[in-house]
Amino acid sequence: MRLLNRLASRRRVDRYWSGHLVRREPFKTAQESLDYLEWRFSEYPLFREFSGLWGDHDGEVVLDYGCGPGNDLAGFLVHTDATRVIGVDVSDTALELARQRLALHEIPESRFELIQVSDSKPEIPLDTESVDFFQCQGVLQHTSDPGSILKELHRVLKPGGEARVMVYNRDSIWLNLWTAYVVQVLQGQYADLPAERALQFTTDGPDCPIARCWRGEDFVALCREAGFDARFLGGYPSRHELEQLSEHWEDAIGDERLGREHREFLREIELDEDGYPTWRGKHAGVGGSYVLSKAQRSAS
Repeated sequence: MRLLNRLASRRRVDRYWSGHLVRREPFKTAQESLDYLEWRFSEYPLFREFSGLWGDHDGEVVLDYGCGPGNDLAGFLVHTDATRVIGVDVSDTALELARQRLALHEIPESRFELIQVSDSKPEIPLDTESVDFFQCQGVLQHTSDPGSILKELHRVLKPGGEARVMVYNRDSIWLNLWTAYVVQVLQGQYADLPAERALQFTTDGPDCPIARCWRGEDFVALCREAGFDARFLGGYPSRHELEQLSEHWEDAIGDERLGREHREFLREIELDEDGYPTWRGKHAGVGGSYVLSKAQRSAS
C-alpha cells in the first residue's frame, strides 16, 4: 500500500507541473523573450548574482534540470558560447514552449537538446561525466526524491565541474513573515499547520503536491550525501517579500499570536546597504542558493 501511495504521489507531481507553468503564453518575438529574462532579475533582487547567470560557459555542455518553458535555456544559448545546452523537465508542455522559444532566437538544433523525465524515476538519461555545468533553479523542493536526483546530477557532472542550485529557504521572510504571520495569523488560512507545511500552499498554488524548504546547513548536508562539495550563498529575496517586510515587520514582532521562533527570527533581521534583509550574515529571501562542485579525480 505504501508503494502504491508513493507512486500515486509521484504521478501527481508530473501531472501538476505539466499543467502548472509559471508562464504559459508563448513569446511573440526574441526581444520579448529577452526582456522577460531581465524582468525576472528585477522581480528577484540578487537572483542574477546568486545564480551566476549567465557565467562563462564557452565550449561547455550545460544542463538545466527543470528547465520549464526555457527561460535559462534561452539565456545560456544567447548570452554564452556553450557548445550544447540540455533542458530536462517533467512537462511536455513546457518543453514544447521551450522549443518554440528557441526557434524565435534562431538557435540551431545542434546546440540544444530537450529531454522529458518523470518524477517517478530520478534517472537522468545522460552519460556519466558528460556535463560541464548544471543548474537547477527552484525545482528540487517539488520532487519526491531530491536526494536521488542530486546523486544523478553528481553522476552526470564531470570531475571539477560546478553547479548552481536554488531551493526554498526556510530562514526567509517568506516563511517567517508572509506565511507564518500574514497568511496564518492575519488571514487565518492554514492556521492549524506548521509554517513549513503551510508554505506549500503559499508558493506554487494550493494544489501543489510538494513544496519543501530547507535551512542552509540541512540542504548542504543533503548535497554532501550525494557526493558534492556544497556552499550556501544565502537566499535572494522576492519583491513580494520586501513589500511584506515594509508593511508588517514591526507589527509581527510585537504580535504574540505569532510563534516565538518566528518573532525571534524577525527581531534578528538586519538590512544591508541596499535594504535587503539578512539573518545571521546571510540574505533572508526565499531563493536559497547554493554552489555545488564535484572534486577532480585524483591522480593515480
